[in-house]
Amino acid sequence: MTVQTRKIFPSLLGNEKLKNTLSSDFASGKSAHAYILDGPSGSGKRTAALLIAQAVLCEHRDDASHPLPCGKCPVCRKIAGGISVDVMTVSNGDHATIGVEAIRQIRQTLYVAPNDGDKKIYIIENAHRMTVQAQNALLLSLEEPPPYVMFLLLTEDASALLETVRSRAPTIKTELFPSAFVTEFLAAQPNLTPAQRERIPASAHLCGGSLGSALNLLKSGDTELALYKTAEEFVDLLLNGKKTDALVFINTSLPKDREKTRTLLTLVRFALRDLLASKKDGELLFFTELPSYARRVSIRRLLELSEAVVRAENDIAANGAQVTVLTALVCGG
Repeated sequence: MTVQTRKIFPSLLGNEKLKNTLSSDFASGKSAHAYILDGPSGSGKRTAALLIAQAVLCEHRDDASHPLPCGKCPVCRKIAGGISVDVMTVSNGDHATIGVEAIRQIRQTLYVAPNDGDKKIYIIENAHRMTVQAQNALLLSLEEPPPYVMFLLLTEDASALLETVRSRAPTIKTELFPSAFVTEFLAAQPNLTPAQRERIPASAHLCGGSLGSALNLLKSGDTELALYKTAEEFVDLLLNGKKTDALVFINTSLPKDREKTRTLLTLVRFALRDLLASKKDGELLFFTELPSYARRVSIRRLLELSEAVVRAENDIAANGAQVTVLTALVCGG
């Protein structure tokens, strides 16, 4: 099968390393019986897994005149619609972990022949949440699977998997995207409301390069985006306002929830990082445009405040009283 000139995963944005690796594997006819797809939430792991499943089972997989997968044959459509009996998904669902029982259920169906093609694929979502016992149970299947079985382990932290598991499946990382790319991606979404279009810049900056997270922020991220605006106001007061106003702000406008406060301080650090980067024309990751006071603030002041914010984060993580910690940040940061 000649795939060098074929379009491989044309619907998958970015992720050129992933595409190149799998193109080589498919071209040589030596695709692995298992892959670990490693990347942060929303970085496209599930999309990539479904495309791999389609490519393996696509009715046109041996026809170089079609992209791989073609996305149009009955098998590709079944997989995209989540109704293929040859593609099974295991996840922790509402549970904190994936236990050994879920793996036992996989093993019970392992030797049942595929239905629509010559392969069957098991997608294990949140594989990093498998217990040690579950991972050890999976090892037996990873070591000597039937020739028609492929495993796709989706994880946010491949290092959480046992070394014995990692050694039996190549790890491919999904990639994050620069904010400019995310902005274009969001702007191209259909049927956006005026309010959603106003949220595009903040969503693109807060998503951490994840297209999935960006879409969630755009469509239903009111709480997160409100926190972003609060962080922006807090930075303004810390660098450009009066201490008395900042003290009033921490008592009236900052979140009372400890985790939200830590998240807010992280956003404050991102804002300070932008102000430092702007001194050397670096890329902005927090601000959509620099505030008017940016040029007036010295590098020394930004560095001192950044260190103070880190101390505040650590103190709150260690159960320090929030108002006390934030007051110290305002008065001594």
